[in-house]
Order: sequence, then C-alpha cells, then structure tokens
Amino acid sequence: MPTLTDQQIAEHAANAGFTGEDLRIAVAVALAESRGNPGAIGDVSLQNEVYGPSVGLWQIRSVNPGHGNAFDQRHRNEAANADPATNARNAYAIQQAHGWDQWSTYTGGQYREFLGRARDAVRQGRAQNSASSGASASNPGGFRAEVPKFFDAVAKLVEGTRNPLLNTSQALRHGAASQNAFGRVQASAAAAGAHRSNITSSCEATSKALDRDQKFRDDLDWAARMIRQHDERATRAQQAQRALLDDITSPTLTT
Repeated sequence: MPTLTDQQIAEHAANAGFTGEDLRIAVAVALAESRGNPGAIGDVSLQNEVYGPSVGLWQIRSVNPGHGNAFDQRHRNEAANADPATNARNAYAIQQAHGWDQWSTYTGGQYREFLGRARDAVRQGRAQNSASSGASASNPGGFRAEVPKFFDAVAKLVEGTRNPLLNTSQALRHGAASQNAFGRVQASAAAAGAHRSNITSSCEATSKALDRDQKFRDDLDWAARMIRQHDERATRAQQAQRALLDDITSPTLTT
C-alpha cells in the first residue's frame, strides 16, 4: 500500500474519533511513527512470547494470540492493524484508554517536528469539507434535488385528473335535472326511474372519487411540508456542526 498523504492520515484520524488538538497530535504522531506508511513494521527486535512487532500508521504494538487481556486482543491484533482505518480506530481506543504516553514519539517529543504539517492537513480537510457542505447547501443533488420537481409533477397530474371528475359530476347533475324528458307514460316513467338510479350511483361514485382525490392532494401537501421541514433541520444541523468544529479546532499547541 502506498504512503498516505498528510491529509489522508488526518481523514483516517478524524473518522476514528480524534477531534480538536488530539486530532492534530494524532496526525503528528502517525507521521513521526511511520512517516505515513500503513505497511510499516517496527520494533522487530523487541518481539517476544507476548508481544509482536509494532504495526501500521500509528505503530501499534501487537500482542500475540493467547496473550494480553481482552482489550489488547481486540485492539492490538497484528493482521488487523495493517489496515489504516482499523489502525486509526485502534489508536483512538488506546489513546482514550491510556493517553498519549503509549507512543514513544510523543513522550520523547519527536511528534512536535510534524505538528506544522499536521495542522495544515487538518486545516485543508476542514476547508474541503466546508466547500463540499457549501456545494451541498446550494445544490443538494441526487434525490433531495429531485423531490420538489416530483411533487410539482404529481400536483399537475392530480390537477389534470380532478378537472375531468368535476366535469363528469356536473354532467351527471345536469342529466338528473333533465329526467322529465322521458314523459309521463308508464314505459317512460320506468325508464326515468332506471335513469335516476343510474345517475344517483354515478354521482355517488364520482363524489367518492373526488373525496379520494382531495385526500391524496392533502397527503401530498403534508409530505412536501415534512420534507421541507427535514431539509431545514438538516441545514441548521450542518451549520451548527461546522460552527462547533471551528470552535473545537481553533486552539493550537506551542511548539
């Protein structure tokens, strides 16, 4: 696997959970430990029955199978730590449990040589994320961008079906009003009764169709409002997240 850029290391560290000053220290420690080589193997001469070599970006000292406690077995597996994302997550777990003293490049101060590069990498990552967030805010893309168009199209379709229903309802009422055209003879009276029955059934069916149409339109309006409210909440959450990230990452160490 090729050597990672400073910004790629910062991305792995941030995804693992490092934030603020610890994020910058994590990047600097990785650069001091492995120079960004995810395949780096160190401390080979220190291997023994219990410990294997130090592995990966953060040079996590491995524990041999059957040794160490449950935490060590979970986070110090030699094969697993060859993966940079896994190495970053395990480095975060170890740092959270035991602090930075687990890394000799921290206790010895060698990491300080790389703090400038670490700050630049974190800053570039923030700038890139802000640019991506800005682009998303102006043009969300994908499904979210198409939702308003979808509802507009459905509204037009519904409007197109509603007008014929209204026209049918009016025509049926007009037919009911003209039933006297059958005359007063017995045969005509029977035909008029059948006509009335048909008109009544048709009016009821049309009325139900109009009710269903209105309910669908109401449901459509409700769904559109829910999506707009969700988008507004998501936008506010993104803005708050960016503000919080700016607050967290603003302090710097004195080298």
